[in-house]
Amino acid sequence: MNKIMNKFSIMLLAAATGTAFTSCATVFCGSRAKVTFDANVPTESATLTIDGKRHEVASFPYTTKIKRGFTDTEVKAEAPGYEPVRFTIYKNFNAVSVINLLEILGWGIDAATGAMMKPDQRSYEIMFTKPVTEKAKAE
Repeated sequence: MNKIMNKFSIMLLAAATGTAFTSCATVFCGSRAKVTFDANVPTESATLTIDGKRHEVASFPYTTKIKRGFTDTEVKAEAPGYEPVRFTIYKNFNAVSVINLLEILGWGIDAATGAMMKPDQRSYEIMFTKPVTEKAKAE
């Protein structure tokens, strides 16, 4: 009876340990990442379109959350009196996922939630430029 209880305890401990380390990136990092946008010029208002969702920005720096995942994030920044700025936020592998080790379920959950990827940077500088005037274009 003692041997059976001992084996049962070991199996229970192994199962609990395996469950504790399942989908580590999802648990520790979540499926969204916080990023900050700043601008090279002061603006009273601006609009950031991030993957099709508009964000009205009163001032910079502006912090928001973006989806993690395998697809890159497209950003368009617009401010009155300046040319629109477009750029891409690229994604990289999130090393926290490695904690899953050989736990296939954990890797699957991290992949499904997108938590195994992260933005390549945490902050982005938006370089607004004044529009080129018609007179300057002719020269």
